[in-house]
Amino acid sequence: MGNNALEQLKRETKDDVRLYNCIKELYEQGVPFNELKALIPDIRRTREQLHIKRMLENNNEVLLSMISKEMSFLLDAKERQQEEEFKKLDQLIRQQQSFRKSAASAGPIKKLKQLFLPA
Repeated sequence: MGNNALEQLKRETKDDVRLYNCIKELYEQGVPFNELKALIPDIRRTREQLHIKRMLENNNEVLLSMISKEMSFLLDAKERQQEEEFKKLDQLIRQQQSFRKSAASAGPIKKLKQLFLPA
């Protein structure tokens, strides 16, 4: 038996002991056994529903945690991608400025300035 199965068996055994003690207490208070006997399936069904509810809540917490981590990872990846795109754009802008500067220094305006504005 796995550790989980043992834990579940212990929990169910404790629940059965509690159920037995409740039935015993009600019987000692004067509730007829036939009425108590009719309640046992309802009590067990309620216990099972509560157990299922707890399992679903636990699963929801796990799923929420997993989704949160995945969303964080995706957002980080998107930010890294955008940062790379901005770096490339910045590099292209700087390269264009450099080309324009070098073209302006060797272009006709520079020659005209040299002709009309001697240094």
